Amino acid sequence: MAPKTRQPRATAPATGEIKAGGIKAGGIRAGAVKEAKAAPGLTFHEKMSGYFAMGVKDPREGARIGHRTGWRLTLRATVTIPDLKAFTADPAHPGTLRGEIELPGVERRIPFHDGIFHLFAPSGTPDLTLLLYEASFSHQGQAHYLAGRKSVRDDLGLDLWPDTTTLDVRLHRGPDTRGEVTGAGVLRLGAGDLAALLLSMRARNVASPVEAARVFGAFGLLFARNLRDSYLLRPRAYLRRRERS
Repeated sequence: MAPKTRQPRATAPATGEIKAGGIKAGGIRAGAVKEAKAAPGLTFHEKMSGYFAMGVKDPREGARIGHRTGWRLTLRATVTIPDLKAFTADPAHPGTLRGEIELPGVERRIPFHDGIFHLFAPSGTPDLTLLLYEASFSHQGQAHYLAGRKSVRDDLGLDLWPDTTTLDVRLHRGPDTRGEVTGAGVLRLGAGDLAALLLSMRARNVASPVEAARVFGAFGLLFARNLRDSYLLRPRAYLRRRERS
């Protein structure tokens, strides 16, 4: 009988998800099997809610009707940036979106996957960039597409906060924005929701708190630079006012 040989014990590959306070789970173990490392990325949760109405096409009108009727739409989303370096290099800054939608008159939350997220994407207008949130879902056998945008532009007055926390949404019938608009409204990110968003931020595919700090720093720098470009380096509102005077 052949002598028994001891089989080497497999070791788990290095994993780790790190938040601002340190390592959440996993970490590097001595002797861990080395594999091709995934690119560092980022994820966070975001909740926006606001007045909404069916049967209208303009978000502001939908918000006015929703305010009278009490109809609201809520978007609960998880934003994932798989590769922060590629995200930063791409002018459209694309990420992915998944989560749930609460529609007025529908008791249960409707899940969605494979949504679209863009941060400070070019609009084609020099002084306007867009934050885009788009998601397709199905309800009672009918395909729907929710398309939302935040318009970031320097106008007269203090508009940085409302620009970055106000999402105009339109609900389309069908799998994309080519379908008929069946409802519209305005969603907002409150101060408490913003605090929850910041607390939910996690660095992906990082091996140490130092590497996680680099991810958070790179994302924060990208956000700050875009706000600077929109509200400090391009004071379009002031120039427009001078031209009219």
